[in-house]
Amino acid sequence: MEKTTRAFLAVLAGSALWGLSGTAAQALFEQDGFPALGLGTLRMLAAGALLWLLVRPPLPSRWTWKLVAFGLLGLAASQIGYLEAISYSNAVTATLLQFLFLPMVAGYEVATGVLRWDRRWAVTFLLAVVGTVLLVGVGPTGELGLTITVVGVGFGVLSAVGGAYYSLAGRDLVSVGPTGGLMTWGFLVGGLGSLPFGLPSLIGYRLAGGIGGLETVLLVSFVVIFGTLLPFPLYVRALRHLSATQAGVGATFEPIVAALATYLFLGVRLSGVEYLGGGLLVLAVLIAGRGRSGPSVGKGGKGEGKGEALQDRP
Repeated sequence: MEKTTRAFLAVLAGSALWGLSGTAAQALFEQDGFPALGLGTLRMLAAGALLWLLVRPPLPSRWTWKLVAFGLLGLAASQIGYLEAISYSNAVTATLLQFLFLPMVAGYEVATGVLRWDRRWAVTFLLAVVGTVLLVGVGPTGELGLTITVVGVGFGVLSAVGGAYYSLAGRDLVSVGPTGGLMTWGFLVGGLGSLPFGLPSLIGYRLAGGIGGLETVLLVSFVVIFGTLLPFPLYVRALRHLSATQAGVGATFEPIVAALATYLFLGVRLSGVEYLGGGLLVLAVLIAGRGRSGPSVGKGGKGEGKGEALQDRP
């Protein structure tokens, strides 16, 4: 199996885990009143600590602004923005706004020569956009299930910008150093950066009667391990062999899995329109996964092993 195919399968696996994690987070918010900002902070710090225990990467030889920006503007902004957008609007609005990262990375890669645009890729992109809107945004009676608030839209756009940034920056950083080190320090930087905001919400949750029962602990653990620790490294490592746009289309597998999970575990039934949207997304994913004859790395791509900021040496 060629490297591109394995990388795309890794993106699909990570996206599936994100979809399941989103269902767990939704249950935490709705059933336990768990704070979104606190969950975002907790998941990054816990995932970073666990990854450090597993990988034990040394401190980077020098702390560059790219690594700090990857943790703060990428990982922290995308996760905190998405979870807060759910709190201030709803999951439908947050998900649609989050996937604005896809045209962002596509536009950037076309402009910089990384992505070679052709008719097949344009069809793939259109299927992904329409499928996402139909699956996520259209309710059972045909109306858009959006809840528009200024703060909610702001956080949703923040999550899209963060997703675009860590996809594009991650592709450069992972080409010059090991994925384990990059994600360990990225999680820790992002978690520490959001700690002044997330910690008060966790304290408030505790003081308001949050008892952290077994179900809550299990759901939070699921979000940390299966929604953070595993999928982000899978996605970022795959960027060595995929354009950020191709990986972004693979990430649209997330709402498919989330929709199935909400049906199986939360009893939320899908409408015919939603099934149609899911089918279009599956078709887009299948087309995008057919090698690199669509989007491909042009002269804007970077080779591996040419940097030193994240190498596994002091």
